[in-house]
Amino acid sequence: MHRFCLSTVLALWPAMAPADTARGPAPLQADTLAALRWQARPVVVIGPEAQVARQIADLQAHAEQLAERDVVILTDGSGADALRDGQGFQVLLIGKDGGVKMRSATPVAAEDILSLIDSMPMRQQEMR
Repeated sequence: MHRFCLSTVLALWPAMAPADTARGPAPLQADTLAALRWQARPVVVIGPEAQVARQIADLQAHAEQLAERDVVILTDGSGADALRDGQGFQVLLIGKDGGVKMRSATPVAAEDILSLIDSMPMRQQEMR
């Protein structure tokens, strides 16, 4: 399977913040999830290049709503192996606590991710 990073500019992880969701995905490095714990809700998209690109395009169409929920988009990188469940396409939503809140082997509508986040207790507290 071919691995790729869509943006080498965003490889400088400290420069990326949840509000940068519209700029594009960052490669998932080994320490990225630990650095994001309690700061952001990563959506990790890994798998075949064409499927990943379509999923990311759908997410980026909702960049403002995702940024409001502290979502960052991550894609294949050295840290993705620990999350991989087979070699196919996967979308994972990681909570601010670092736990996997959703795992899908098929594309996920951005609205479904937004709805799931909005149902989380931490997000409910953030909205108050």
